[in-house]
Amino acid sequence: MTAVLGDLSVRLENPTVKWVAAGAAATGGLYLAVKYSWFRKNPFYVFSGKTGAMAKDLVDSGINSYNKFFDQEDGKGVGDRILSTPEFVNKFYSLITDFYEYGWGESFHFAAREVGESFEASIIRQETAIAETIGLKPGMKALDIGCGVGGPMRNIVKATGGHVTGITINEYQVGRCKKLNKEAGLADLTEIVQGNFMDLSKVFKANTFDGAYAIEAACHASNTAALYKEVFQVLKPGALFSSYEWLRTSKYDKNNKIHVDVVDGIAEGNALPEVRTIEECIAAAKEAGFEVQYTFDRATTGGVPWQAAMKSARRAAYLTHILTGVLEFIRFAPKGTQAVHTMLLKAAVNLEKGGDLGIFSPMYLIVMRKPTA
Repeated sequence: MTAVLGDLSVRLENPTVKWVAAGAAATGGLYLAVKYSWFRKNPFYVFSGKTGAMAKDLVDSGINSYNKFFDQEDGKGVGDRILSTPEFVNKFYSLITDFYEYGWGESFHFAAREVGESFEASIIRQETAIAETIGLKPGMKALDIGCGVGGPMRNIVKATGGHVTGITINEYQVGRCKKLNKEAGLADLTEIVQGNFMDLSKVFKANTFDGAYAIEAACHASNTAALYKEVFQVLKPGALFSSYEWLRTSKYDKNNKIHVDVVDGIAEGNALPEVRTIEECIAAAKEAGFEVQYTFDRATTGGVPWQAAMKSARRAAYLTHILTGVLEFIRFAPKGTQAVHTMLLKAAVNLEKGGDLGIFSPMYLIVMRKPTA
């Protein structure tokens, strides 16, 4: 055995053998990354010269400025910087849209799964459930607030036959959404608009929509009441608005450093100015003029916790992380690519902890109605 190992050591000193071995290792690593990692589609798209809407030479400075801005203040959010949140949310999605889409899918949200239910099926069920709360059906027009690349929009249109208009602050996501809507044959029942959902009344006329929903998007709002007021303006009287909110639960203890660090980590890794409570959202809804119909934490449903989807991919995600470092080192990926993935990995770890501790929910449902008079 010693002789064999010695012979192998000598052969590995040969430069040609080194390159062949390195190539084999890289190929094997890439195969595993494609097969087992979050990158369920084509991983090369992420490294093809830019990350989302951000040019190659801007990725590194982009992630550095993002990390600096969203550094949380011990359970107090981003503090006085909160008014600049929309700008940095746009930067966040320019950095991570490709990672999200090619790792998680076209729907950027979570879902509690039933035992034996596939990840994809649980995602669609979560989307159709919120469409049901606003009563969307053929002939009705709904607004998708913070629609991303439109995964929920397409599934909801297929399920209900209603028309959905989506709004996102990120130009790159608009282009992706239009392309995917057309490929799905749903261009006639969908529309996508670039804009800040904090200024809906500047984009849409008053009393336009028969209903509205937000799927894990309102958490990016710099002020919840201000967002709800904007939604109120563009809804028809009697229309319903439902939102899956990212919230601290009643189990959260502000005096528990572990709790504070976990929730701050969730906020920092997901471009959130702060993480609110259901009581704060109810108060914001009433301030906006809505009648709160009911609230319900959907994270408490299902036989498989919502955070399980991340747990099952953790090892592969670390393998992908190594791959991003290698590709950045050989200058195939933009400088800063691995830093973006580092941010997402930290966010994932804190999301898992928040779910395990029961102190955080990404799908606390609040349903509200605009009065008829």
